[in-house]
Amino acid sequence: MEKDFITTLRDHGLQVTYQRLAIYQTLYRTKQHPSAETIYQQVRKRFPMISLGTVYKTLERFSEAGLIQKVSPMTEVARYDAVVEPHHHFICLNCQMIKDMDDPSLDKAIPLPESNGYQFVRAQVIFQGYCPECRKGQ
Repeated sequence: MEKDFITTLRDHGLQVTYQRLAIYQTLYRTKQHPSAETIYQQVRKRFPMISLGTVYKTLERFSEAGLIQKVSPMTEVARYDAVVEPHHHFICLNCQMIKDMDDPSLDKAIPLPESNGYQFVRAQVIFQGYCPECRKGQ
């Protein structure tokens, strides 16, 4: 993963730094869709001098380059995902947990429209509801 990511960074004209690698690794190794602040807290353990601003700027650059995706349609703060292939999400309305919904039948059920001059490249479904933990508390 690290060697491929270094090549990918270079292919996108981004300088390879240990901090950038640590930020990406932190995001890549989780399914939690963390916020920049959460990533910052993790990376800071290895690089105590890193700033929150550096983490934000790095995540924005990664997102602009298509290396990660920003998932923030219904949450208070931007959250990030290392999975850039098209997939769907569930967002808990209580705790704001975001979970990937990998169901191939969804892709077949939602065809991309072809009208009015628009060019669609992907569709994403966002399910909203309550996760099992929050449902227990209700």
